[in-house]
Amino acid sequence: MGAAAELLCAALRVPIALRLMSAPDAIDPEIRAARAAQAAAATPFDITTLPIAEGRELSNAAALFFNDGTPEVATVETIAIDGPASTLRARIFKPGATERALLYLHGGGWVTCNVDTHDSVMRRLSLAANAIVVGVDFRLAPEHPFPAPLDDAIAAWRWLVANAAALGVPDTKLGVAGDSGGASLALALAIAERDAGRPYPHASALFYGAFAPQFDTPSHARNGGGAYGLTTERMRWYWRQYVPGALDSAPPLAAPLRANLAGLRAHHLSLADLDVIADDTRLLHEKFAAVGIPSELEEWKGAVHGFIQMGRDVALARQAIAKAGDFLKRRL
Repeated sequence: MGAAAELLCAALRVPIALRLMSAPDAIDPEIRAARAAQAAAATPFDITTLPIAEGRELSNAAALFFNDGTPEVATVETIAIDGPASTLRARIFKPGATERALLYLHGGGWVTCNVDTHDSVMRRLSLAANAIVVGVDFRLAPEHPFPAPLDDAIAAWRWLVANAAALGVPDTKLGVAGDSGGASLALALAIAERDAGRPYPHASALFYGAFAPQFDTPSHARNGGGAYGLTTERMRWYWRQYVPGALDSAPPLAAPLRANLAGLRAHHLSLADLDVIADDTRLLHEKFAAVGIPSELEEWKGAVHGFIQMGRDVALARQAIAKAGDFLKRRL
């Protein structure tokens, strides 16, 4: 096996094995190159075998690799907002004059990442959607399992609603976005606020969300062995950190694919076709259609889980964010 393949294996955090070579051309070449460069700058690790603090530190450091050379926005401000149990760090990105705003909830399997690791994503989305983007550091599992991360997300959303006028944004032009575990939180937030009779998002952009702890879908069968990064077993591990008790009985707000979706507003859904959880998004799109919720689906061929964080190096990432931005501009 050559040096480039070894670096790719390290970046994907799987043992160097021939199975990676079974379909190497399926991965977008720019993603392969970006993963190899990331691997050269970091030590390979398996988060499931490490103490949480150590695994989180290594994971966040690896994610930060893609955050230099990020696009400029007009202003960036880090603030503190009141959460239900603690003060939450939030970061506000303003692209210039605009009348729309989004809450962004970062991915990381509810266990890792923060507004620093997703700084580039939020900048790019702010520019693409011409929207103020507010990112928040919600509490993380397993120290703070469900519902703590969702409670913090709801608090951040309510802060945005309460401060919309001060930001120069009508309350009809507020939306939410997120990736992976953050996409799940974004959907659950909308359901919870709808059920509470409170203002809920007028549009959502959800990137490769983890919407239910289901591991027998075709995308798990095709993509879960490790050739493309996130494995079925690691996804199962993330869900176990987030949801105490039996996953089969996870409540609908923890697994929002199981929730009543009627009455929600328009959604833009993006998936990576080489992702173990790609079918979570396909099934969500079908459920939206069944209850008459506007939903547009983008399937990104050659993309792997987490690819939108690679916007500096990968055209597919920039295109996916641009598509979501166009949708949000139309809907907000």
